[in-house]
Amino acid sequence: MTDTLHPGKIYHRTIDGMSQMNYIVYIPRESREETRIMYTVHGISRNAEEHISGFASQAERFGAVLIAPLFPKSSFPRYQQLGTSATQERADLAFNNVLQDAHEWLKISPAPMHLFGFSGGGQFVHRYAMFYPKRVARMVLAAPGWYSFPDPERKYPYGIKSSLNWPNLNFAMEKFLQIPTLVMVGEQDDLRDDDLNKERAIDSFQGLNRIERAEHWTAAARAIGRSYDLATDFRLQQVANASHAYESYLAHPPFAENVFNFLFDDRN
Repeated sequence: MTDTLHPGKIYHRTIDGMSQMNYIVYIPRESREETRIMYTVHGISRNAEEHISGFASQAERFGAVLIAPLFPKSSFPRYQQLGTSATQERADLAFNNVLQDAHEWLKISPAPMHLFGFSGGGQFVHRYAMFYPKRVARMVLAAPGWYSFPDPERKYPYGIKSSLNWPNLNFAMEKFLQIPTLVMVGEQDDLRDDDLNKERAIDSFQGLNRIERAEHWTAAARAIGRSYDLATDFRLQQVANASHAYESYLAHPPFAENVFNFLFDDRN
């Protein structure tokens, strides 16, 4: 890692391109021989810095660099779905630019990736992993509003079938289904709030709230894994006393610890 950065500090970085992209980095004080990186993706509140500050103590414990992209609403209004179509400005490609810039700036390898996403960030993370499964080592999805199911009969972003907006899709589902995945959802996150996607098509097969949708998606992933004769690791964990507010997750002390234990503890 470059000597110009000081441990224990938060840095803001801007990448110029077709759309300006920002990201935030935290460098832990305690370094390890093998650099660990956790990529954490915000929800629609775009509170990337809160993700950094909320995970800083665990980053110190595990010696992990934190990297949090910030998707501008003006450029990426549907970053959760990676974009509005395959040809429009895509959040996954912008994120790849962040990975490349961080690789050159911090002198660290961007993969294998340990990913965390909250709400809309959880949507982004599992869809990114579907597109790039070979890059992802482990991922944690906290309270996504809805999911892309590994279902070849449903069009993306509901499933993995090609569509007019997303033609010629070719997902390596066997690779994706072998990514150890932890889905976390607040035990009080059962409300149909204003931010929840209430499309009838989603309600009908995913469930009426985030708890039901998390249960149905993890069950579907396990079932499809069995159809491929794969030993999958898709776990579901409720977070005590948590609603859909990110602050309510951070207020539950085991939350951040459980995220890091799952992403980086080899015993999992």
